[in-house]
Amino acid sequence: MRYYFRHETLFLRGTFRAVSTGAGGGLADVATILNHTVGYDFSSDDPVRYMAGLVAGEGLPPDFFGLLTAVRMRTLCILQHDFLTVFVTAGVEPAPAEGPGTINIVIRSEEGMTDGALCESIIVATEAKTRALHAAGYACTGTPTDAVIAACDREAPVAHRYAGPLTEAGSRLSEAVRFGVAEALKRHEGKIRTDAPSFFIFSRYGGDHWV
Repeated sequence: MRYYFRHETLFLRGTFRAVSTGAGGGLADVATILNHTVGYDFSSDDPVRYMAGLVAGEGLPPDFFGLLTAVRMRTLCILQHDFLTVFVTAGVEPAPAEGPGTINIVIRSEEGMTDGALCESIIVATEAKTRALHAAGYACTGTPTDAVIAACDREAPVAHRYAGPLTEAGSRLSEAVRFGVAEALKRHEGKIRTDAPSFFIFSRYGGDHWV
């Protein structure tokens, strides 16, 4: 996998087996995953077609999953926890610094996962998001437009048949999402000023912590 940014869009490129709760989502093999910032007054009768235009504009093949958000990509948090990479943009209204928001989570495993484990990852990520919101003082469990994409490298041997919260994959995912949502909210709300996405790695040196 490689990822890059273009015009308020995060692009992930690879050979993914993925499940998405976003527009045009489902379970499929895709070559591109994207998270794109739109204006707070954005309206489209066909968001999938809109995102397809973004993909085509990059000269990429048409198989993709995508998410839309009003949150700026400079507040994105990228978290590396062993074989998992998690991308989080988060905003919960009211958020005066950056405007309306959505919590979008993209999960990528470099190790193979069954379709069931990918689906289970969405449950674990949603539970972790809710815990992060409650810890931050929000009474809600999310926003009406939240979405999750969970993906693995489809050419990798299956290493994870399950991804519940007590599994190797699920426990790491839960830690990454809880930390990532909290940090992304701080950036969206202006508590931490940043001009570019933030990157964190889970370290066990000197005790488990994020650096």
